[in-house]
Amino acid sequence: MELSGVELSYLVNEIKSKTIQGYYVSDVIPVTRNSFLFKLHHTTEPDIMLMISTKGIWITNLKFKPLEQNNLGEIIKSNLERSRIETLHQPGSERIVIFNFRHPIRGLRILVVELFADGNIVLCDEKSNILAILKPIEAKHRTLRVGTVYEFPPRRGIDVVTISMDDFVNMSINVESSGLQVVKGVGRITSLPRKFVEEIVLRSNIQAETVENLTLDEIRRIYSNTKSLIEEITTSSKHSPTLIEDEDGNPVDVLPIPTSATANARARMVKEYMEGVDQVLSYQIINLGRKLKTTHIESRVSTLLHDISEQDRAKEQVIAKAHIIRKVAAELMSIPYEGSDIEFSEPFTKLIQEKSVNIFNRKGTRYLEVAGEDIEFQRNPARMSSMLFQRAKDLERGLSSIDEARTRLVGHINRLKRQSDSIEAKGAAIQHVRNKEWYERYRWFITSDGLLAIGGRDASSNSAIIRKHLEEQDLVFHAEIHGSPFFILKNSHSLDNIDQSLLEVGQATVSFSRAWKDGLYGSDAYWVTPAQVKRGAPTGQFLPKGSFVIEGKRNYVKGLEIQLAIGIIERKEKFFLCCGPFQAIKTKSLIYLGLSPGGQDPMNAAKKIKNEFVSVLAGKTKQTELSLLQFVKNMSLDDFVRMLPTGQSKITN
Repeated sequence: MELSGVELSYLVNEIKSKTIQGYYVSDVIPVTRNSFLFKLHHTTEPDIMLMISTKGIWITNLKFKPLEQNNLGEIIKSNLERSRIETLHQPGSERIVIFNFRHPIRGLRILVVELFADGNIVLCDEKSNILAILKPIEAKHRTLRVGTVYEFPPRRGIDVVTISMDDFVNMSINVESSGLQVVKGVGRITSLPRKFVEEIVLRSNIQAETVENLTLDEIRRIYSNTKSLIEEITTSSKHSPTLIEDEDGNPVDVLPIPTSATANARARMVKEYMEGVDQVLSYQIINLGRKLKTTHIESRVSTLLHDISEQDRAKEQVIAKAHIIRKVAAELMSIPYEGSDIEFSEPFTKLIQEKSVNIFNRKGTRYLEVAGEDIEFQRNPARMSSMLFQRAKDLERGLSSIDEARTRLVGHINRLKRQSDSIEAKGAAIQHVRNKEWYERYRWFITSDGLLAIGGRDASSNSAIIRKHLEEQDLVFHAEIHGSPFFILKNSHSLDNIDQSLLEVGQATVSFSRAWKDGLYGSDAYWVTPAQVKRGAPTGQFLPKGSFVIEGKRNYVKGLEIQLAIGIIERKEKFFLCCGPFQAIKTKSLIYLGLSPGGQDPMNAAKKIKNEFVSVLAGKTKQTELSLLQFVKNMSLDDFVRMLPTGQSKITN
């Protein structure tokens, strides 16, 4: 699959709309020698995985690990990690994308991605001086290497986005293009791929075979359909994304709109064009990863197959040699022995001539040579026949060792193939990732009233939720316990009665405090309004990180039992593992377990919780339950540990 300029234009605008405001690069993973996975982070929005490759740029639902050596890896990481995306643009409809990143120390960094020919990735400073380049270029029209200034390639033809009716008319009278077939002529002037050019010509109902025979009306139709097709490709509301698959069901191409190219192809619809691009181009990377992992196995299998071929050839030679020897031995047996010198008898002389039998001397002894095998010459033909039969038997006896060696080689090949199949079944070093919601980096749950509550995990996140996420309509919870987190009840003014939510957030506040680790039975929490939370210390005083000054009246929620539950809720058509106050988790969860202080350390508690969930869901037949079971199995123990409070926990139901 090769992205055209207009398809790239859509992808650039789509990525720009999602990443420009507030996203910064938190990680850069060099995946292949010409592909990088950028993890983009935002304080309130879900993380975005952006693949930047010489094949294209796209938002992916996969997280890749490095698959092969990447010479630019360390340079790209050191220059772009922690930087913010300032701008992203495409010059006209060129197959070039330019990123401007603003690094807090290094300043402006420009990343140029060229998608034509074999592709290229170039990192430049603010003056477009090349700092690193994937493929240095020494050509007539430009030189690109470290230390030179980046130059664009010469423009090829007319920008299809701004193409005019006059451009098509000039095409029809141009000497160089007038004799071309219509499809080739339109392709040359628009630089569109054949799949779109054929669609334009088909929609235009062209009768002429060559450009010079086009009528003015046909040229108008071509122009009109070119403009409309470009609009359809670059406008998401007009998309009907179609994924093209090969005969094995592997994705090979995706079109933002259906064309005549999909009529006879194995095709299926996808929800979004970006999703289709992700499937096709990520599959190419996955397939490369599989090949890289199995190359040494394939090389070893190839060597073993060559060894088997040699064994088979050797076996054939032994069988052929034994056959010749037996035939000569049989004819020798038929020669009568009259006590005279057999060497000069007519039957023996005839045998030597017809069967290529040779007689020679070696160190004073005469030998009979048949098919490369030597026996001592005997005047008695019957004795020589017996010696030849014995030699044939010896050769044939050796065939069993050849067969045994062949069997061992075949077994080794089968083991290697199973190893290769296992690697391919596991796929490349990837995992499917769900874009996390912003609140998942904190403690969080949904109250029985349907309100979101978020809490700090440590001093840093305590500070973050107050400074970044506290709004006027929220309530702030804390407890007068050492090690108490801050919790925020979001949008508390949206409901008339939030008594249940107040109880639940209060319980979460005390349960995620030091009280859990200390094994306390219960405690009190209080809530205040955002205006009562002062982020600076009084004059002459010092506030530790994650601490704030509370002014005014505190509204207490007393007698709260220290108890939690862990469960899986479904939200926005996705599953989430969540830990919070017992009643809230019980109300919102598809499956849950109660928790109380004491019992097992977090890792062992996590193992038990996961096993309990799997045990409950095993044997279920409903689709939701099957999906839930798969979700639980795919979760790591670290995911469960992250949900649990600090200290030991035990399951209560």
